[in-house]
Amino acid sequence: MSKLRVLRVLFLAVALTLVSCNERDVDVDDSPVVASSGNAKLHLSELRSFITDNPTLELSKIQLQNYVQRWSEKELIYQQALAEGFDQSAAIQKKIESLSKDFIVAAYLQEKIDSELSVSEREIQLYYNDNASEFIREHAFYNVQLMLLASAAQAYGIREKLAAGEEFEILAKENSLDASKENGGNMGWVMASALPDQVARRLSSLPLNSVSTPINTSLGYYLILVRGVRKKGEVQELDEVRDIIEWRVKARNREDSYRELVTRLNEEDQVDIKWNYLDSLNIER
Repeated sequence: MSKLRVLRVLFLAVALTLVSCNERDVDVDDSPVVASSGNAKLHLSELRSFITDNPTLELSKIQLQNYVQRWSEKELIYQQALAEGFDQSAAIQKKIESLSKDFIVAAYLQEKIDSELSVSEREIQLYYNDNASEFIREHAFYNVQLMLLASAAQAYGIREKLAAGEEFEILAKENSLDASKENGGNMGWVMASALPDQVARRLSSLPLNSVSTPINTSLGYYLILVRGVRKKGEVQELDEVRDIIEWRVKARNREDSYRELVTRLNEEDQVDIKWNYLDSLNIER
């Protein structure tokens, strides 16, 4: 199982568990019981609420079935642990308290800070202007449109049609053997290494907006149209780094809001930390 799939499954399990806990505080007696274990019941409304509240989360029937199975197994073990008084252990109680605090703090910050965060276009532009040196392009990128054809004769024939004014996109959809044909041959911005070696070696020498002569490769004959070049060593365009900047600015704003909250709370209820006691722990690093 891939790491991403494992994370999705874990998220689903945790999220559905939280829904189950929340639903126990409301009247769900009219909802069908999907599963039960002792006094614990998993209602259909709990699963339905979770699906409704998370429309972007990709859920399959098998994932839901797996969750129900895990829920029943977890309840069996949980109830046995309670019967044995396992939850009364001082170490367990301390861990429960710690987890409870972590969850409440995270939920509080989500509502008070995260849900209010936004990044303006002005903030993005200012960050870009002030930190241009961080966005130097490490590789050249080419805006490429291409066709892959079976023979040199076909490639030259289509090149003549292009010279006569026919649309590259239409001819690519009709004739190209490359998967990009669905997009009219448009590859978007790519590095030379994304293309066959014979094509990559020619890219930097091709004039803009001019269809190349057929380039012979082991796959067939390529016609290449370079729409634009972003050179190595130049500052990246804003649209290339917008997502990174938005993430950085949002993280900075979140930290600022967090510090403002802690400072205000500190003024209302002074925290007393005796740092000197840490010396007794004999930690050198």
